[in-house]
Amino acid sequence: MTTARTPRTAGGPVPVTTRGGIVTRAEAWLDPPVPFSRTRFHQDSHGIYRTDDSGYASMAWGLPGMPPDRNGGLDGIGLAALGVPTEVADLLAGDLLVHGERVAVFHEWDGENRAGCWVFELAPDAGTVHRATALTRDHTARRHPRLTR
Repeated sequence: MTTARTPRTAGGPVPVTTRGGIVTRAEAWLDPPVPFSRTRFHQDSHGIYRTDDSGYASMAWGLPGMPPDRNGGLDGIGLAALGVPTEVADLLAGDLLVHGERVAVFHEWDGENRAGCWVFELAPDAGTVHRATALTRDHTARRHPRLTR
């Protein structure tokens, strides 16, 4: 008999979460907006995380921040490796939308044709925002590995 292993990060096991929990955590950094920085950290009731897009996504996914993860969350490569590959057309709230080295938290579709969507992101030009984005062929998607309904 094979038992499934609990996914882990350097900071410890990946916690179980829900889509609603991911969205609630993502919304927590919107007001006031958190400025983008690859060298700074933000602390709130969710922990201490790097203030870049992957640190924000790590916080939204409920992954360990600092401590025990001295980096304040995973980087984009770590999030892509941890997340379950998902078709972009199948995105649901709380999934990650990946474009090159950039990561955003998917919120909802922007219209029936699914050519665009609303995301939560920590962007270099604006800090934390909830905004519409157009999808391209270069986007990929990841789903939290321990998501419950």
